[in-house]
Amino acid sequence: MSSGDYLRFLRGRKGGPDLATVSTASGVPNSVLREIEQRYRQVGDAETLTRLAAYYDVPPEELLWRHEWPRKGLTAALYAAQRDHTPIRLFLRTGQTLEGKVIWWDLGATLIETPEGQQKVVQRHMVDRWDPRVEWEEESESARERESESARERESESANGREGE
Repeated sequence: MSSGDYLRFLRGRKGGPDLATVSTASGVPNSVLREIEQRYRQVGDAETLTRLAAYYDVPPEELLWRHEWPRKGLTAALYAAQRDHTPIRLFLRTGQTLEGKVIWWDLGATLIETPEGQQKVVQRHMVDRWDPRVEWEEESESARERESESARERESESANGREGE
């Protein structure tokens, strides 16, 4: 789970204070809190995360190591595993490990088929780490967007062909 996902979890566990309350109590600007919780990339620095750890009464290491596992990294790993038809291993917040083939994924969840043929939906905020680790590259993001656009065009052409029959 990324540091942003974990901070949202901690905020909920603390009773759901609004960001202004967290900002006042932690000394971290409201805009930075919003960026950390809503962005899929690494946002914030060690000092900011340490202040937030103190506010939420967790060891700073809990936020610092999660900072190295952003949601964009999970997106890249899921995309690569699905594209390359290779297994992925997900290490869940519960301590469980799930390994298998990526059937589908979106910004909220993924469907993994285990080697035994079971299909399991995993909410992305439950994933702490994954293997293999794939770095997100902006160039790859553009390629994925082009690939997705190309697939939509093919679907549209296919649908238009069926209409003419």
